[in-house]
Amino acid sequence: MVFSVWFAPLRRVGLLALYAIGLGFFTSPVVAEVLGEPLLDKTLLERLTLTPGALQQAFPGAQEVVFVDGRPPVVEVWIDGAVAGYLFSTRDAVNATGYSGVAFDLVAGMTMEGDLVGATLLYHHEAIIGRGVPQEKMDEYIASIAGANLRSFSSIRPDLLSRASTSGRLMKRGLLNSAEMVFQGHVLGVPPVTEPTLDRGGFAPFSFEELVTGGSILNQAVTNIEMFELFQKAGGRGSLPDQAFKDGEDGVFFELFTSLISPASIGANFFGDVKYRRYLEDEPEGGLTLWVAGDGEYSFASNSHFRKANDYLFDRLKIVQGGLEIRLTRDMHRRLAVSRGPSLDHRNIMLFHLEADLGLDPLAPFNMVLMVAGKDGDGAPMILDVPMTYQLPERHMLLPPPVPLPMWVETWLEKRVDIAILGLLLIVVTIIFLLQDVLTRHRRVYEFVRVGVLAFTLGWLGWYAGAQLSIVNILAYIQAPFEGTSIEAFALDPLIFILSLYVAFTLFILGRGVFCGWLCPFGAFQELLHRIGRFVRIPQITIPPTVLERLWVVKYLVAIFLVVTVFFSVEAAERYAEIEPFRTAITVKFARDWQFAVYAAGLLSIGLFVERAYCRVLCPLGGTLAILGRFHMFTWLKRRHACGTQCRICESECPIGAIQTSGKINMNECLQCMDCQAAYYDDHQCPPLIQRRKRKELGKTGAAKRPGQVSSPAEDGQKNALRHRSGSHG
Repeated sequence: MVFSVWFAPLRRVGLLALYAIGLGFFTSPVVAEVLGEPLLDKTLLERLTLTPGALQQAFPGAQEVVFVDGRPPVVEVWIDGAVAGYLFSTRDAVNATGYSGVAFDLVAGMTMEGDLVGATLLYHHEAIIGRGVPQEKMDEYIASIAGANLRSFSSIRPDLLSRASTSGRLMKRGLLNSAEMVFQGHVLGVPPVTEPTLDRGGFAPFSFEELVTGGSILNQAVTNIEMFELFQKAGGRGSLPDQAFKDGEDGVFFELFTSLISPASIGANFFGDVKYRRYLEDEPEGGLTLWVAGDGEYSFASNSHFRKANDYLFDRLKIVQGGLEIRLTRDMHRRLAVSRGPSLDHRNIMLFHLEADLGLDPLAPFNMVLMVAGKDGDGAPMILDVPMTYQLPERHMLLPPPVPLPMWVETWLEKRVDIAILGLLLIVVTIIFLLQDVLTRHRRVYEFVRVGVLAFTLGWLGWYAGAQLSIVNILAYIQAPFEGTSIEAFALDPLIFILSLYVAFTLFILGRGVFCGWLCPFGAFQELLHRIGRFVRIPQITIPPTVLERLWVVKYLVAIFLVVTVFFSVEAAERYAEIEPFRTAITVKFARDWQFAVYAAGLLSIGLFVERAYCRVLCPLGGTLAILGRFHMFTWLKRRHACGTQCRICESECPIGAIQTSGKINMNECLQCMDCQAAYYDDHQCPPLIQRRKRKELGKTGAAKRPGQVSSPAEDGQKNALRHRSGSHG
């Protein structure tokens, strides 16, 4: 009779489940069907032309369009006889991929000033769009692109895609990278910079002092005493340069100025534009021009470069970069005067034009080495090399765009508050399990803590944060080694990622119950509703143990079916996974098609009569976790010898029927709600404790009663258990 009463609603739930799965068969996975996949091989202009309204949506007012091949390919837009801007695709430019790992085709229009005027999403494979997040939300997000510009993308708000903000962030990143590439390559006409290069043409105004302080011009001096000490160290005591010291110890032995003047932002500022251009006329193709000037008692310019016997080499100055040594010659140099900067002897101001094949890397540091002739301590000739390092500042280089933070890092930074809250929740749950013996000794405190954690799990973790772990996540993890999915892809959803790691750890420590009993939002939803149902005295249906054991098999069969299916068709597995009501009831809070909403509501309604009916019978996630956690390391739930023999209170107390008639707990089904532990420590419910309490009471009062006047501990326990289950507990 009990079973027949229970079976009718179960049959209706099963039909609803089959109906939802059938819907999944005929509802395509959420791929924007504006474009069929074969069209993705066509050019951007062809894709736009074959998509009604797409061109005007991406660039309102476009009159003529011309396809322009390039890096990346674009569509040139003409308005009133002039080029107004460009249409570009994230797929063609950077091949940006969504959360699904499949490249989306987001097309945007950009003016010659770098303003985005519109966008259209031609193709995507984000599964949650249309099934968990309404298509209208995606349309609203795409519309927010208009109004952004290269200076600020703040108007593009991924948070508009609530529950799919990771997809939104990936689209925003792909759009920004594509827009920068198009603007640089097609508007500015500058090929994209893929590696650091010398910025020869870029100009910014700098004074001589700014060039020196910023490192664009090297200025280094060595005093007489410093030179003396260098000789003593290199040649021993008595070593001296041939050049006599003047002006005492603090006198300047030499001062060197040097700079690469090939970049306009150095040369044009120093010499003026006219002279700078004239000097560069002698610069070899692809070569470099070096300015060197000196002051002090010692000159870097002797007459050696005029003598054939010296091979026309400068014998006091050379360039060293790593293992490369460049000797300067007469043919490289040009003597000049300069009216800017310090007042220098014009004989000590020169330009050196360096051929490209000399191998000097202008972006790497190099040493201007002053060679000072002298004698060592024994009077033998010696040459002392004094190196001075020059490093061209980055402001005179063309650098590739800075490597952005990995998307998962950016996401974690944005979600750092939510991550911290989740961390606190997991710490609380961990403490509950570590101190469960203490907590369950105080039933009222335990009840308060349990209801509080369940409410927070449902309200914050589920409805607010959207961190409902699903069988879909498990299927993705199973597929990862075969599909080559990186860990970064999973880290894009930090809450699910962290929760998954915690569940995996606790699964092999204690079993499935840590998640299913405490951290599953839909499970919390069912239990809280059931508590309300008990409070308003909704009749409860008890499933006979023999029937329940057979019904448990269903969730394992569903789990196995989904795991097998995913290896044949991911889309089919995702559709069948709709047997889970999580996305409907938790992720989008029933904002779905009525079929899904009715199915989820039906399961919750059944749960008013049969506690956690879905968890016990249908849940593939619970079945998968039970299989994976079958060989967990510890069982912290305590039992007594009397359990299942002299007393069966915990069996009746267990809300999901996981305690067998023998008193043993079936940990595959146990949600570790700890109700049995509260009864275990309750000296008004557990017979051995009742007996112990009564002995203490009798001992204190000294009263003696006949056995017939005292009820047995088991009878007292059963009465209290019934009283407790008919109260507010669920």
